[in-house]
Amino acid sequence: MSIIQLALTFFIVTNPIGNCPTIISLIKDYPIRSQQKILFRESMFGLLLAVFFLFLGKTFLDLLHIERYALTISGGIILFIVALHMIFANRSETQAAAPKTEPFIVPIATPLLSGAGLLAMIMLYANEESQRFTVFFAILLAWVGITSVLVAAPYLQILVGRRGLLALEQLMGMLLAMIATEMIVNGTSLFLTVLAAT
Repeated sequence: MSIIQLALTFFIVTNPIGNCPTIISLIKDYPIRSQQKILFRESMFGLLLAVFFLFLGKTFLDLLHIERYALTISGGIILFIVALHMIFANRSETQAAAPKTEPFIVPIATPLLSGAGLLAMIMLYANEESQRFTVFFAILLAWVGITSVLVAAPYLQILVGRRGLLALEQLMGMLLAMIATEMIVNGTSLFLTVLAAT
């Protein structure tokens, strides 16, 4: 995949638009300027976590003796579940109550931004050494969009409303479901290739 394709995929998986209502509910008691500072900081923490898994993901895979087809299939399944949640979730039920203290890393940076689906996908595409810097630049490009959406989130919800955000999230969920299906098919193909070779 090209850097732009990877960046778009990471952006969709991170789902900053769909997470806006939940994120805003966590910081709604702060002034808009403070909200933007919090969201920018949490975005940077999410980026650091993504880069951490990018460069240490292969080490984890080697230690656990996980084959690429297993990561591909499991990553596809996780993403498909995330996509179904994006398409069918009832945001009125999933919104979290505003915490008494300012959010710090949890739950905005992780799991809302750098969650299991994104980290699995990063490890998958960075499995080969030659792909790491391609994935690195794709992460940086994706985070430009993610951070822009987060910083604009207090105004975005006012502009398009909850229904508008829900419609955008469902559209991204459809795209993510197609990406997840392709990953599962590719993983199955890899497994059959390994099986045939043994």
